[in-house]
Amino acid sequence: MKNEKWNRAFPEVPDYVHQTVLSTLAGLDERKGKRVKRMGKRKAIILIAAAVAILGTTVSATEIFKWNRRAAEVFVADEVQQSKLVTEQITQDASQTVTDAGLTIEAVQTIQDNNCFYALFKITAKDESIQITQDHSMSFLFDFQDGESPFGALGWHFVDEESQTVSNSRYFEITGIKTRPQSEDLHMKIQFTSLNAPGAKAMDGEPVLMGNWEFVLDLHPIEPVRFDLNREYQIAGRPVTVKTVELTPISVKLSIDEEDARQLEQWEGVNLDQTDSLSSLCIYGVKYQDGTIIEEDSYPELLVRIGDGVYEKTAKLTNVIDPDKVSALLVGENMDEITLP
Repeated sequence: MKNEKWNRAFPEVPDYVHQTVLSTLAGLDERKGKRVKRMGKRKAIILIAAAVAILGTTVSATEIFKWNRRAAEVFVADEVQQSKLVTEQITQDASQTVTDAGLTIEAVQTIQDNNCFYALFKITAKDESIQITQDHSMSFLFDFQDGESPFGALGWHFVDEESQTVSNSRYFEITGIKTRPQSEDLHMKIQFTSLNAPGAKAMDGEPVLMGNWEFVLDLHPIEPVRFDLNREYQIAGRPVTVKTVELTPISVKLSIDEEDARQLEQWEGVNLDQTDSLSSLCIYGVKYQDGTIIEEDSYPELLVRIGDGVYEKTAKLTNVIDPDKVSALLVGENMDEITLP
């Protein structure tokens, strides 16, 4: 049984389903002891149930993993969308917990695609007199299997006090902006080294607890839905050539002709070389083929590049979308449509 290749014995499903089955069997083996010679009825029933879960519908499989409440606030999705993101391994149950020096860190959930990365951890001090606020910080190190980081920028923080009351336990979030797409699985190690007291502005305070909490995360590549357009659209009343649009359920990448971007720059009175944004290209929503509009104030920009004849921007989507249903991007305050084939 230990040498069985589960991905060959059953249809392809997320790794966490495989691990659930293996963990169940391993736990049963421990309870029964090493001298068990044949499978008991209880073990057979659980094995059958696990097989049914794997061979059953996608929704049945994804019910093994329930989204964390905080993650669902950062990436708004209904139950069907949540299940789909689990199936596509855009979101994963990290399911790792490490305790050291009176501090327990749980890796709760990751959500990522070819543009952005989000990891949610839960930090809990055994000593309840240690009250963790949004101004505390964590020190940690990254290590990548191939030695090269895919991230152009990383950010991290404890959640604010509007989202979670102060106690000895608090959620900690790490976000990343990717500058190179993944073609293979990314194996990433995160080693936490201390919980720190609040410090001066943009500085960590003195360590409250020091230890070693190590986690290994496996991130899977995501193939975006890509549209090669090379078409002219009216944006803010001006002709703009849109080259490409790439969509995933949680992000969008838009590229236009650099000369057209410079014209918008002059019209808006901004300076792109000083990292100013083009308000006429802010992505305010998407439109589905049935006319439904998924709208919010503005999708936050993750990355902007300009040069070699192209202006390219990447934005994170707060509301999870179905890329296959999108008929247009809505940009600027006038919600100008960039229609998609």
